[in-house]
Amino acid sequence: MEQIAPNTYVSTSFPYINVGCVVGPRGVVAVDAPTLPLDAEAWRKQIAALTDQPIVYTILTDVHPHRMLCAGLFEAPIIASEAAYIHAVEYTRGFWRSVVRRLSRYHPEQEEALRDLEPVLPEILFSDTLTVHKGGADVRVQTAVGSSPGSAWITPEGADVLFVGDAVVIDQPPVMAEALDTKAWLDTLTFLRRPRFADTTLVPGRGPISDLEATNLMSEYIRVARRRARSLHRDLRPRDDMAVFVNDLLSLFPLSDTERERLRRRVRNGLKHVYDELAPLA
Repeated sequence: MEQIAPNTYVSTSFPYINVGCVVGPRGVVAVDAPTLPLDAEAWRKQIAALTDQPIVYTILTDVHPHRMLCAGLFEAPIIASEAAYIHAVEYTRGFWRSVVRRLSRYHPEQEEALRDLEPVLPEILFSDTLTVHKGGADVRVQTAVGSSPGSAWITPEGADVLFVGDAVVIDQPPVMAEALDTKAWLDTLTFLRRPRFADTTLVPGRGPISDLEATNLMSEYIRVARRRARSLHRDLRPRDDMAVFVNDLLSLFPLSDTERERLRRRVRNGLKHVYDELAPLA
């Protein structure tokens, strides 16, 4: 756990995603939840070491399974955008079983705890912006175009900190397979490079805490993916041919061989999604 501003803490040490919290005099607002149940319990204990106040809300930057799976373990109302909720209710029991099987394969020590999980849907929704006050430290949430439907950014009151979720990830390829509009995502990244954010501490959805420079590689990745998709459409080549570009995109990041193999599927699925997104209208 690292303190990045008054009353604002982040952990980048758990697998898959970053998590944070804002500690107020009457309660804690959690930002996302670790993917694995034993990690969620460990994070809860770390928060308890900071304060004896309870977690009063858990805010999700999106409803990717890596964030939503364990959010209910904090036993606090879950906040997400309306668009994220609409997306989350489409997850079937079969989908969640496949998520648990995949995580259990990589983390057999957590298989039993994973098997007992019941994901909890968000219960407090917002369409544009929302400010929560209950913990005594105001936290503002706003919708933003990013990697999935209903992405949200979170800003603690009085802190130049921005939790951007998977709109930005560092040192690894982004999750693109559910992006509604990759051109609008590029516009979001350009917006983040405005002078007003020059001194902002950027908390990405995955990877180390960074500054605005990190958005440049994200933009390049998305632009390359879009160019490759357009080239295939021009040549009337099939969607599966996007797979030939996976290694090129993985090479943009400082990954170990093990990480490269684990993330290959993410890149391949994202490329196929961009191909579908940019398909010429009939």
